[in-house]
Amino acid sequence: MSKLFEPQKIGKLKIANRFVRSATYYALSDQDGFISDGSVELMKTLAGGDIGLIITGYAFVIKHGQVFPDMNGIDQDVHIAAYQKMTGAVHAQNGKIVMQIAHGGSISTHAAQGNGDYVAVSLTDATPDYGRKPRVLTDDDIQTIIEAFGQAARRVQESGFDGVQIHGAHGYLVSEFLSPTTNQRQDKWGGSLENRTRFLVEVIRSIKRNVADDFPVLIKFGCQDYLEDGSGFTIEEGKQVAQTIEKEGVSLIEISHGRIEKTFRKRGLKITAPENEAYMLEAAKAIRSAVSIPLCLVGGMRSIPVIENILNEGIVDMVSLCRPFIREPELVKRLKKGEKAEVDCISCWGCINPDKEGKNHVFCRQLHKKKTE
Repeated sequence: MSKLFEPQKIGKLKIANRFVRSATYYALSDQDGFISDGSVELMKTLAGGDIGLIITGYAFVIKHGQVFPDMNGIDQDVHIAAYQKMTGAVHAQNGKIVMQIAHGGSISTHAAQGNGDYVAVSLTDATPDYGRKPRVLTDDDIQTIIEAFGQAARRVQESGFDGVQIHGAHGYLVSEFLSPTTNQRQDKWGGSLENRTRFLVEVIRSIKRNVADDFPVLIKFGCQDYLEDGSGFTIEEGKQVAQTIEKEGVSLIEISHGRIEKTFRKRGLKITAPENEAYMLEAAKAIRSAVSIPLCLVGGMRSIPVIENILNEGIVDMVSLCRPFIREPELVKRLKKGEKAEVDCISCWGCINPDKEGKNHVFCRQLHKKKTE
């Protein structure tokens, strides 16, 4: 049997195979973060495709961490009932599902556009220009957000999810604290690597205080910035932070990136050859050398031989796919039947499609073209 279909464990959570549906924005919530019936159906469909573990699109833990107007929310207990429908639908398909929780920090464009408070770790040359200057977080603000992560995790468990994942990548708040490019604070939250890691450590501890001891806590970890001048959060720092993450009892690290610029972004476009796949593999190797907990790799994997080689080398334990599952929710089921060795996704980045009113819709543009031709 291929390693792809071997069962895995994340803490005490048993996973049917090594495939993970990485957290994916799907634009199906209202402006207050309440999920729709469409969200439930999407998760049910993915579970029916035999994906080992589904990770939801990110959910904001506090209102000023909302990135998009149609982003999921988990900032209030009133959300729990709707999420129980989602987890019930997934579990009825024998699936496993984890919720990703997040704060967008200075990339919270919804907040930046005048929808409530807009905050940042510090004001630097890297602070986004959305036409509104963010307010620098005070120590009290930081403590409030830390507690918000813990309370969000409690709601995640009460909603019936099988675990919770911290969004610690892509320049969002955790990543913003870690990077010296965006964190130039002069207090206990900035400066040294230990200080820049403090927020993440406190978030993990807050979550652990609010969930059962055996409830899996995962992290999507931006293990380095990919900036054209080589500055920012480095892979050597990433290795040290990964060791701290392991020490704090996190069950799985999903390898991702921090802040990026145009050159790196192009790596994910038009992946047409095996040598262009798995563009964060070297980062995964570095983190593997530093920790022993399970690792998962995301980023541009499109062919089964490439994925199997990565697993056979023992670099990571699981693989995350995002865009391929937008194109083919039943991809894993088809692979198990031996029907194909490559995904249909061509990495065109045509997944987010705004309508005439500016509302985003997430679907495969290429597949839509085929159906309408």
